[in-house]
Amino acid sequence: MCGIFGYVGAPIEVGPVVLGALRSMEYRGYDSWGTAFSLNGEARGVVKRVGRVDVGAVNDTMATAAVGHTRWATHGEVCERNAHPHLDHGGRIAVVHNGIIENADRLRAELDGGTHLLSDTDSELMVHLVSERLRRGVALTEAVQEAFLLMEGNNAFVVLDLYSGEIVVVARRLPIRLAQAERALILASDSAALAGVVDTTIALPDDVAVTLGTPLKPSAAALDLLRHGKRIAVPAGRNVFGAGPGAAMRAEIAEQPDVMRRIAADATAVDRAAAIARRASRVVFTGCGSASHAAMYGADLLAETMRVPEGVAIAASEILGRPSLIRPGDVMVALTQSGETADVIDAVTVARDAGVPVIGMINAEGSSVEHLVDETVPLLAGHERSVLATKSYMAMLGRVWQFGRAMAGCIDNGGELARGADSLQQVLDSHAVRNWVAGLASSLATRSSAMVVTSGVHMPVGYEAALKIKEGSYVHAEAIRAGELKHGVIALVDDGFPCVLMSPDASIGARLRIAAEELRSRGAAVYWSGPMPPVTFEGPLAANAIELSTPFEQTMVMQMVALETALSKGVDPDYPRNLAKSVTVR
Repeated sequence: MCGIFGYVGAPIEVGPVVLGALRSMEYRGYDSWGTAFSLNGEARGVVKRVGRVDVGAVNDTMATAAVGHTRWATHGEVCERNAHPHLDHGGRIAVVHNGIIENADRLRAELDGGTHLLSDTDSELMVHLVSERLRRGVALTEAVQEAFLLMEGNNAFVVLDLYSGEIVVVARRLPIRLAQAERALILASDSAALAGVVDTTIALPDDVAVTLGTPLKPSAAALDLLRHGKRIAVPAGRNVFGAGPGAAMRAEIAEQPDVMRRIAADATAVDRAAAIARRASRVVFTGCGSASHAAMYGADLLAETMRVPEGVAIAASEILGRPSLIRPGDVMVALTQSGETADVIDAVTVARDAGVPVIGMINAEGSSVEHLVDETVPLLAGHERSVLATKSYMAMLGRVWQFGRAMAGCIDNGGELARGADSLQQVLDSHAVRNWVAGLASSLATRSSAMVVTSGVHMPVGYEAALKIKEGSYVHAEAIRAGELKHGVIALVDDGFPCVLMSPDASIGARLRIAAEELRSRGAAVYWSGPMPPVTFEGPLAANAIELSTPFEQTMVMQMVALETALSKGVDPDYPRNLAKSVTVR
């Protein structure tokens, strides 16, 4: 989750370089931020703040070594005291951290009795464990290694000696990317922070502390890693920072037709994945959040086909605690945007331990999940900056649909997906759609709760629509099966209660039409999305209806609704409260 940056080399300006890098990773956590830096072996400063990164907070200050951090809080309230970096009592060692130290309570009890902790975080333990060893004469790299091996859980630390400018980094199952720039070594937990500076990075090995050296003497170990490690491309990505609330989400919604065209033109990896899955007795789709909804869609597609192995969807967060959910003869399809989601990594590890082949549908190149799976299907969405998944989720839908067709032996050559891309562009360009979106967003913005009603293979689309409304605008939304409406949940409906009915086809639309009238008769504000039922709409329902024909179109239009609802409420959906882009902790 948290964003980490480190630099050792020729003098740079702290504001534009270090804080600029943190700003580019802010979607990984934006509760608080901080930096510590030195110049030519002299400690120059530590700056920590609550809230969004202020690039102008450190002006005209040079550094030859620096660490930076943008935080998503796991231990301790959001305040400057708990912000990173954490320092030892002598002001020599600064530490930034991503992860959770699972045995933190025991390590606190074992600390030197005279050590007074200044924060409520588990992260601060690292700086004191390292400092204890330095006082005994242990070198910095060995001190970091020893301290790290005492810790349980998945963690990444960057440790800066402010007196020498030496940086040491160590990680387990959390991404740290290393690169060589002109006269410098740099690292980040997200390669997006290095865009425009380097073209490729390498991943650090697990559980091995690596020194970057000092500003005047880069480490041979780091240079050797850079020479021989696997190269990972740095995503280009559009810079939308400073463009206003929701700018990234709006841009990424607009990119979805192009994402679908890329998928339509590239079926090779899906064909290889389908060849693996055809040998299975069951295909287990898994993911978290939006990816779990794409997993449900995949399972439903296989169920509809009938000629292929059974498809089931299991939330990744359930699998580690219930490994019996994965059976001999299964094949797992793991869906993930970042490839670093902790629960997905755990699920994939359970499958591997059970001898189950794993197919990864992944957006980020060189991720932890990519290193674990048997076959990778790239999502081709490109770098996604907004915390709310839009184009990456659309890519998952496209790949899962493509996979289902391949499993059923259908040869399409991308024609249907290409036409789907054209229909997405028509949705974006439609004046009628924009009016419908504005009307629904206006209705949602005045309420604290809403309902999405659908049926059949559209249920995952409904779940995703409800999630987008919740996380983007803080309006509680619930996805309901049309047949379950009268079994309790209709009690929520009162005057003006927003209800979105999503019809998958005209035949089910006829049933949903009955539900629409029942909701309207109780005062609900009903909005219709999907193919029209045979009976002609009249009155308010006709005015609040748009005729969309695919899950792709209906997903996009509800993303647009979530964006406009958030903006009308003064919420920035690129940075919703309590969320971060990549959930790297359990």
